Amino acid sequence: KIVEQLGVSRTPVREAVRRLAGDGLIVFTPNKSAEVITVDAKFKRDLGTVRITTDCLSAVLAMQNGSNADFEALRVLSGQCIEAQLAGDIHSRIRFDSAFHMKLVEISGNTLLVEIQKNLYVKSQFAQTHTLVKKKETDLCDVRQHEEIIDALFARDAGRVLAAIKKHLVTFYEIEDTGVLLPDDLFREVAR
Repeated sequence: KIVEQLGVSRTPVREAVRRLAGDGLIVFTPNKSAEVITVDAKFKRDLGTVRITTDCLSAVLAMQNGSNADFEALRVLSGQCIEAQLAGDIHSRIRFDSAFHMKLVEISGNTLLVEIQKNLYVKSQFAQTHTLVKKKETDLCDVRQHEEIIDALFARDAGRVLAAIKKHLVTFYEIEDTGVLLPDDLFREVAR
C-alpha cells in the first residue's frame, strides 16, 4: 500500500521499514506484518523514566565537562525552540527540543551516553508526534524551562539542574512522583 501511495519502488520502502524497526518504532510479527508500536501511558512513563535519568546524568556530566560557550550554544537552541513554539510550528519545536537535549548530552563528553540518547530521542520524537496527532495538543512541555536548565548549568549547581530537568520532563511523560525515580544524592555525588 505504501509503495502505491507514494509511487516509489519497494526497495526504499523496505529499507525505511527496517530502519524504523531498528529504532524500535515498528515491530515485526512472524508470518504476518509490521506494526507501528503503541504509544500508551505505560510506554510514555517507561520512556520518561529512562529519559529523565539519562538527561540528569547528561546534565551533571555537562556541568563538569562543559564550558560557558557550550552553555551559550544551548541558549541558542532554546531560543529557536521557543520561537518555533510561539509560531505554532510544532514539528520544528519538537526538532529543536531534541537538538537542545542532544547538545546537552554531547557536552557531557560521554560517547556511550550519546548513542543511548540518540535512540531515546527517536522514540521521544515519535511519542511527541503521536501525542499531537491523537490529542491535538500543541503545548507538549514548557520549552521555556530550558532556560532554567541553562542557568543551573552556568551556576554549576547540581541540585538546581536536576530539579530543572525533572520539572521539564515529568508532565509530558505523565510521571507524577519524581522523587521515587531518581536517587538525587547519587547524581549529586557524581557531580562532585
